[in-house]
Amino acid sequence: MKVYLQRPSSTNGAVLFYSLQIQRDLLGRWHVIREWGRSGSPGTLRQTPYDAYEVAMEAMLNVESQLLDKGYQAMMREGMNSTLAGLLSQGNHG
Repeated sequence: MKVYLQRPSSTNGAVLFYSLQIQRDLLGRWHVIREWGRSGSPGTLRQTPYDAYEVAMEAMLNVESQLLDKGYQAMMREGMNSTLAGLLSQGNHG
């Protein structure tokens, strides 16, 4: 699953981005991979491991909800069921 979000910076008009995705490693653990920064610049990359997919998904959705509350807009979603995506895009994320 992947989500790509953006928002304009209030200070200088630059576009800020935040990318979230879940990937499985060779040992069977799930990782929430987060990358953020300013468009056109290298971003900061962090990953957090989880033992279960459901826990990783919940963590990822929590981060996405916080970003939506801060004014980010989801520009692309991949691998998320349409009902959940629809709820998030309608602002029912709080």
